[in-house]
Amino acid sequence: MQRIWSILLVLFACATVAKAQDSIPPEIHVDERGDSLHFTAALRPLRQLAGAPAAYYSYFWELGDGRFSFDKEPFYLYRDTGVYQVRLYATNNYDDGNAPPTRPRPVHVKKGSKVNNTWASHFFHGGGEIEMKVNRNPRPGENFVTVVGYRNEFADSLRGSIVLFYNERQFQRDGLALADQRFYDHQQPSDLNTLLARIDEGPLPDIQSMTQVPPFKPRSSPLTGSASTEFSDPESDFVLNQPNAGSFSYAGQTRALLHTLQNDFARHAVLQFQSIGRNDEKFVFLEMNTLPGMIKDTNATVSMIAMLIPDDQTAPPQLYELDMQVVSSHDPNRLQLLHHRINYRFMSDRKELDYRVNFQNTGNGPTRKIAIGVAIPPELNPQSIRIKGFSPVCRWCDSAHPGQSCVDSFRRGDSLYFVFNNIYLPGLQQGLVRDKDSTSGFLEFTIRFKRKPRKIPFSTRAAIVFDGNEAVTTNRTTARFIKGISPGIMAGYNYLPASSNYSATGPLQIGYVLAPYSPYRPYFQAEASVVLLEQEHYSGAQIKVNLDTTILGQLYLLTGRQSQTVTKRNSLDLTPLHFRYNLNNWIGIGIGATAQIYLSEQTTTTNTVYFNALLLPAQIMTAATTQTGSTRWIGSWNAQPFIDIQVGRVRTGPVLGLRFLRPLEGNLPNRFFAYAGFKL
Repeated sequence: MQRIWSILLVLFACATVAKAQDSIPPEIHVDERGDSLHFTAALRPLRQLAGAPAAYYSYFWELGDGRFSFDKEPFYLYRDTGVYQVRLYATNNYDDGNAPPTRPRPVHVKKGSKVNNTWASHFFHGGGEIEMKVNRNPRPGENFVTVVGYRNEFADSLRGSIVLFYNERQFQRDGLALADQRFYDHQQPSDLNTLLARIDEGPLPDIQSMTQVPPFKPRSSPLTGSASTEFSDPESDFVLNQPNAGSFSYAGQTRALLHTLQNDFARHAVLQFQSIGRNDEKFVFLEMNTLPGMIKDTNATVSMIAMLIPDDQTAPPQLYELDMQVVSSHDPNRLQLLHHRINYRFMSDRKELDYRVNFQNTGNGPTRKIAIGVAIPPELNPQSIRIKGFSPVCRWCDSAHPGQSCVDSFRRGDSLYFVFNNIYLPGLQQGLVRDKDSTSGFLEFTIRFKRKPRKIPFSTRAAIVFDGNEAVTTNRTTARFIKGISPGIMAGYNYLPASSNYSATGPLQIGYVLAPYSPYRPYFQAEASVVLLEQEHYSGAQIKVNLDTTILGQLYLLTGRQSQTVTKRNSLDLTPLHFRYNLNNWIGIGIGATAQIYLSEQTTTTNTVYFNALLLPAQIMTAATTQTGSTRWIGSWNAQPFIDIQVGRVRTGPVLGLRFLRPLEGNLPNRFFAYAGFKL
């Protein structure tokens, strides 16, 4: 026992030390090298994630003047003197702890330089004027930085606003919070009302030319995978077609698009930017706090959208959508299922799923061959695979000459294999590599279902081999079906078995059901129904007597008395607790309890006496008196546990059901409820 306690104490001490190390921010060192400054950092030791490739740090430096670097030890020449707040966001890849926290480090620059600076952003890879990247994928409990870049490629000057939309409403809770906004080029925070007012103040559109305004459509541009070790790339970016540019205003379309995005996203941030000249690039830095309870599924894909709205309303707005994968640990090689929450109600076997494999050469030298294997879940049809895109871009091997860079794909069993041959993909830690996008690639494909599957999650993962090295196994990505709610109706008849002195007529029952849509596992449902026209007849035992009595001067013999009670009631049945399990597609069983609340109740009592005349003993006569009580509203209630069986299409309806109920209070007998039901 003492040995066990010693081991536990050692483990506790190790966990405490690891947690303390995770709270140590990077120690930034600055050295002058001529006119440039050389930045280095001391970081906590890495703790290797078991079974993963060698752990390493990747870097994102925010240099305090609107520029940045992804180098491990950047050299940078500031344009002006002053004090700059430098931040390092280091990401611990294949490490079992949290990323080091970031703390700004003031840097005093005594010599600025007006000479041409060799700094290049390597940021824009599409054809639009706005793009967005993050320094790492969101991980619950960690912050990340969203870099929004905008540029002017065509106009003499560009001035306008940028709106960032985040926290998709489909997840029903906020997962991100905007912790900080850092501007370096005279940008100003604003709000949506001010932006809409500015749009309304613009020139009125030419009504005749408004009929020529085309719809929004995706811009076709290559996707290059991650921008750095952690930099996520967008699914697509959008612009407006602009024939006859300058002949009409885009104000109406801009307002409509803003309204649509407000409906899709719960949060937004707005900023205004000053005029920038042609070929200028500017950047803003938005620090996002990933809330601890962001999404339980750490393979979920979440989106942010940046919208650039020029002040010149004859120029179209532009959209850029960034898809990010929520992760449990940082890994540049990963498998994504885009739009992984599937609406089961409206899907068919022709529903396509979009998978994307992101990979990155994290070594210190180039790789010439990359092989990717993806296991196809049994629910999906390997014959329906369609390749949407890949990078590095090269020919298919069946049309390439010997030695040419090419890509090949084939299926073996229920797996897809994809091989890049004779390529050159630089290593992340290779010297003189400035564009971190060049170290990354991706494979994107669609696949259909074999048939409409069971409504249960299914998952898959991929393996990536660089130049014959040991395979890197990606995360497991899971497809989940949106639970969905099915309202339904049920109607039937309550049968109460008669006895020697008890009988009942009616009662009709009509109800409303709320349950998960097409459930395949144990589930709960709620019910509410009204029971109408119920009548209970209870006859008391006949009491025999032998008594002489005189009625209107005539002598009679009283032989017996009997009372009969008729109760009419209407009630409300509430079933807050109903546990069900579908044995298969055709039979389901359930157990639960109903609270029966009497809405109205009225009792009529009839007393009957039996007698005969002494002179005519064979003649039996009766006399009855009836008394009806007042109607009682919202009276007493009763609890009724029950068991239930259904046959039919038990997941979606229609069904036939039989329920046995046992009232707990009073002398009421057990009853059966036979019903039919249907779910929408």
